[in-house]
Amino acid sequence: MTADKLRRLLIALLAVAAVISVIANKSGSRGLGALSFAVFVVTVLVYLQWRRRARAERSARVFDREAKTDETGSGTDQ
Repeated sequence: MTADKLRRLLIALLAVAAVISVIANKSGSRGLGALSFAVFVVTVLVYLQWRRRARAERSARVFDREAKTDETGSGTDQ
């Protein structure tokens, strides 16, 4: 899963946890409160995975000055 997809999942899980938490508070349900907390913990784990994946994807994009120059193509100096 790419960092972009993990980020979308992270946002969706956070929204789901918030909605469940509001419903749990309004109804006074301890079970829904526990479910809300569990979804939040999963969200934290997804966040950690997203940070690792984003860092790995960023480091995979190496800037190479030599790759930017076109020495094999026809130019004005040839």
